[in-house]
Amino acid sequence: MPKQILMCPPTYFDIEYEINVWMHQENQPAQESAQDQWDKLYKIYTQQLGWNVQLIDPVRGLPDMVFATDCCLMINGRALLSSFRYPQRQPETDHFEAWLTSHGYRELKQAKNYFEGGGDNLLCGQKILAGYGFRSAPEAAQELQEFFDLEVVPLKIIDPRFYHLDTSLAVLSDDTVASYLPALDADSQARLKAAIPNVIEATLEEAQGFGLNAVSDGQTVITSSESESLLQKYRDAGFSVIGTPILEFRKSGGGVKCLTLDLEH
Repeated sequence: MPKQILMCPPTYFDIEYEINVWMHQENQPAQESAQDQWDKLYKIYTQQLGWNVQLIDPVRGLPDMVFATDCCLMINGRALLSSFRYPQRQPETDHFEAWLTSHGYRELKQAKNYFEGGGDNLLCGQKILAGYGFRSAPEAAQELQEFFDLEVVPLKIIDPRFYHLDTSLAVLSDDTVASYLPALDADSQARLKAAIPNVIEATLEEAQGFGLNAVSDGQTVITSSESESLLQKYRDAGFSVIGTPILEFRKSGGGVKCLTLDLEH
């Protein structure tokens, strides 16, 4: 079955505020380049891979809506909706909830604690890797466990450059992840290695190219083309790799995974 995903066009994507260390209002994304990079990713999904990509209408004044993965974590048709830490992003949740409801999704619940959806929470097999520290609260792990009835592996993020878990950790298959481990504290690194059989380690340089902000169907990894050495690590682990330029979105702290909400898991 082809993958089902949701994306938001970058019509209003720019940097209107600064809420992570990548964002600088004096360093605006080039709109044509950002649109071109988004279009390339959309075509990879639809034309190369044959995935079903649905679109949500962007909203003026919500430039980070383009990062659709942050709106919720969806597993088996159930979605825990985000409670964004920063007021600038909080209105996004209502728009995504309205889209999901209009498309037949009924089991929706908004988190009570700070919780930033697929940005901080990644499903690996039957375990949820739950990042916290900069955006999501540690208490969100209990909400995840109760809502999805799955094991939750809490991971504390300590490097502000990797404020969301999906910037320093990629789920490649049910038993394999790639990670820039120093983005996590020592206890979290140990928990990750105990929970997941195969951990591919990335360097700081590879992580800064946003090659860990990746989407995978278990066979093919789609990610930033910036770091060839990281792409080769994926190939050496047995994955097909599609690299694509994405660095206009890095100016706002995002990449391939950020732009992609998985609707099926």
